[in-house]
Formats: sequence, structure tokens, C-alpha cells
Amino acid sequence: MSGPEQAEHPKIKYRDLLEGAGAAILALDLEGRFIYVNARGLALLGREADDLIGKHFVEILAPEQAQVAQGLFQGGSEIRPLVMDVRRSDGSTVTVEVSGSWVRQRGRRVGALAMAWELSSAPRVAETVQGRPLSKLDMTILQLVSNGLSNREIAERVYLSSHTIKDRIEKIMRYFGVNRRAELAAKAARQGLV
Repeated sequence: MSGPEQAEHPKIKYRDLLEGAGAAILALDLEGRFIYVNARGLALLGREADDLIGKHFVEILAPEQAQVAQGLFQGGSEIRPLVMDVRRSDGSTVTVEVSGSWVRQRGRRVGALAMAWELSSAPRVAETVQGRPLSKLDMTILQLVSNGLSNREIAERVYLSSHTIKDRIEKIMRYFGVNRRAELAAKAARQGLV
């Protein structure tokens, strides 16, 4: 808009838009260091701005996911929806789904902007199946299996290898006393876990 039409609309303050967003908004430089996190993001990550700004994103990820995430970031992969465990400053973890895009200026990549949400299917405390606890990661994998994702697709979402996902799914199936993924999904649904 230009001219008189523009005068009728209040000037948009992009920082206000980011702060008012319903999701955690995270901005990273090309090295992967946080340069901005909105208030919702700070609350979700359980951190203060001083504790996060300038820190590399891998420093808050679960160790088994950090190396893979760093490789994807450095490789310039698109920031597709992924599931990660984030370490909060108090030592607890939260499972989040992250998606975003590269920020470009004159065709060159200058940073990344991502949105994150707490994965609603991940319980705040571990569920138990036949007296055995299931971790947040196991609950996330259970949800993704129930959504029909393949081992490879699950591995891409949680930054683990397909082999690790296969092993974890077999362990979860043993906990549930089933032999097939469809049985696992059905039994988890009957128990209200997915």
C-alpha cells in the first residue's frame, strides 16, 4: 500500500507480532546461535533471554539429537516439522515440534526463523505399561506409529537413526504384549495413550 491508504492502517510492529504469536518463535543466525526468542519461546524452553541469546541451539537439545540436528542445519536442509527433546535450565526436558524456514536477503541465506510447540501427545510424566515406565520419547514414538509413520519418517522427526527407532518400537511392542504395529496402535488407543 502507498499514499493515503497506508495512512489509514496502523504501522505494523513486527516485534509485537512475534511476541503475540501463539507459538514459540525462535530466530537463529547462520551459525545456529539464538538471536531472538519471543516470550512464549522462553517459557516453553524454561529459560531466560540472557541464558539463551548467543547460545548455539545444539546446547539445549538432548545429546543424541544434537549431532544430527547440527548436521541438518549445516547441510542447509529445509526446516521441516521435527520432534526434539529440549533441555530446560532446571534439568527437565520438554518434547517439542519445530518447523520453520530459512530467512533470505537478496537470495542469500542470512538466518533461520522457526516456530515450536510443545508436543501435546507427550505426557508431562512417564506413562506406565504393565508397570514399566515409558519415556517421553517412547510416548512420542508411540504417537507417531499410531499416526502411521514409517521407521524412517519417525527417525527424521525425532533425530534418531532408523535402527534406533526400530529397536525402540520393538521394546514398546514387548511392553504392550503385541507383535504388530497395528496391534500396538489399537491397544494404545484403547488405553487412551494416543
